[in-house]
Amino acid sequence: MLAEERIANVEAALAKFIEHSERMIAAIHEDIAEIRASNARTDRQLLEMQQQAERDRQQAERDRKDFNKRLAEISDSMGTLIEDMVAPCGFNLANAIFRTEEAHTCTIRVRRKHPQRQGEWMELDLLAVGPTKLLVVEVKRRPDPEKVAAFRHKLARLPEFFPELADKTVCPAFASVYFEPSLIAFLNREKIYGIAMGDEVMEVVNLGQF
Repeated sequence: MLAEERIANVEAALAKFIEHSERMIAAIHEDIAEIRASNARTDRQLLEMQQQAERDRQQAERDRKDFNKRLAEISDSMGTLIEDMVAPCGFNLANAIFRTEEAHTCTIRVRRKHPQRQGEWMELDLLAVGPTKLLVVEVKRRPDPEKVAAFRHKLARLPEFFPELADKTVCPAFASVYFEPSLIAFLNREKIYGIAMGDEVMEVVNLGQF
């Protein structure tokens, strides 16, 4: 009888253990399912974040290109604006620089094809012609020494494109809205006139300084 009671107790304990184990296993399975679901949600969130980051990158690239395009348009319009500011003063500027004679022709945005080399062109922002002198104006929104050097190179080739003006004395000038004092000093050393906005109209800022 005692043995049977012990066996019954063991069986009862084993049944409880099995029941408890089954509950533990079920809970573990639920935890695993929740972890998997959580991982799946995390993966979806990461994917959405990556997709959003890619969309943001593409939008930023479009914005950058649009900004650069607008900046180029503004830059071009600024250059054209300065040309338009210089144009009405062309004869007065030329006469002030020539001093001993008056200009008889003044033209803006001159474009001339090379007489021999196909595909080569020269563009001059303003050209004023006198009996013996020639004013050539280069308009730059932000002039600097490198642009001055490029202008010098252009002037050296002027007779190739304008042989009818080869016998005239060239008076080179840079035009912009404003010149830093250091750049005016540089223009003086290069013997190039600077034309900038005065109180009312465009004027030569270094007249008689070299």
